[in-house]
Order: sequence, then structure tokens, then C-alpha cells
Amino acid sequence: MHGAARRMNPDILVLCHGGPIAEPEDARYVLEHTTGVVGFFGAIERLPTERAITEQTRAFKSLTTG
Repeated sequence: MHGAARRMNPDILVLCHGGPIAEPEDARYVLEHTTGVVGFFGAIERLPTERAITEQTRAFKSLTTG
């Protein structure tokens, strides 16, 4: 994809994106193991929300009655 994009427009920036890239370490791995990818674009605003919902659900599930 990178090669095809660059042939169409040599000034294009190629970014990595996708659900499997959920943590900074995931993006770092992609950036370190690819050529020509210059950054990450993702819905990072959803990741803290997912963690918060999971943690809150666990907290509520751990409650016991008197």
C-alpha cells in the first residue's frame, strides 16, 4: 500500500491505523518493523473509555451485600 500511495503522490504521509494497534507499544512495534510509515492515526479517545468501563464493571461486580 505504501508503494502504491507513493507512486500516486510522492509527498503522501503513510500512517498506521487499526484495531490491533491498541497501545503505544503496538504502534511502536509497527513503526519499528515497517518502512515508510511515519506515524499512527487512531481512535485513541475510545481506549481510555473502554478501560474505564471495564474497571468500573469489575468494581461493581466485586461488591458484596452486608
